[in-house]
Amino acid sequence: MTSPAAPPDQPAAAAPITEQEPLLGRPGDVAQRDESWLARNLITGTAPLAQVGGVMLVVTVWGAVLSHKWMVFNLHPLLNSLGVFLSLQAILVLQPTHTAHQKRRGTYVHATLNGLAALSFFTALVIVIWHKQHSGIPHFESVHAYLGITIYGLLFIQAFVGFTQFFAPRIYGGVDNAKKLYKYHRVSGYVILLMYLVNVVLASRLPYGQKFIHLKTWGVVAAGVLVVIGAYPRIKKQKIQIFG
Repeated sequence: MTSPAAPPDQPAAAAPITEQEPLLGRPGDVAQRDESWLARNLITGTAPLAQVGGVMLVVTVWGAVLSHKWMVFNLHPLLNSLGVFLSLQAILVLQPTHTAHQKRRGTYVHATLNGLAALSFFTALVIVIWHKQHSGIPHFESVHAYLGITIYGLLFIQAFVGFTQFFAPRIYGGVDNAKKLYKYHRVSGYVILLMYLVNVVLASRLPYGQKFIHLKTWGVVAAGVLVVIGAYPRIKKQKIQIFG
């Protein structure tokens, strides 16, 4: 004799909360479905807010730069803002992956996007070094400059570790040892993204940003806030659990 069926209006039991749950929202908000395209990860959950912020940042910086007199140094803010946008896409595309197949595909796209971002960032670094050498301007005379060189240094380490962890795990004594470092790589990635956003705000307060291209501080602050509230709530607790 079979058990009677539950009443049709009885709600289904809620899925248990796990460590895979993002900081805000339930797992379904950001977990990639098996049949879903990888590109959909860029707009799931709160990602649209981050995308609006990323586009707003690029439009604000590029609009300010391109509406004023052109000089080679202008490539520095253009490429840096593009690098921030590409780094954001690299984070968003990988966050919702959870199966081995998804993670592998996502990592290839993540690495490609971050590679393009690194190319933009380090080209921007070469340009500012050349500009200051050519113009006889001191290299470090602002918080923006000190934070910038710190970011470039961290970015180099982040790119090297991220690439070798996945593509050359033997450096760390094998795949298992390399995987143990993934959580540190993820945490540092989120920290560096935040540092990018802070440094763009600092750039808007420099004479170049404030008086030459009239970069609006409120615009880059608003863009940064959208990026934060769009990307950071999708962080999975288990993936960044450093202690314990």
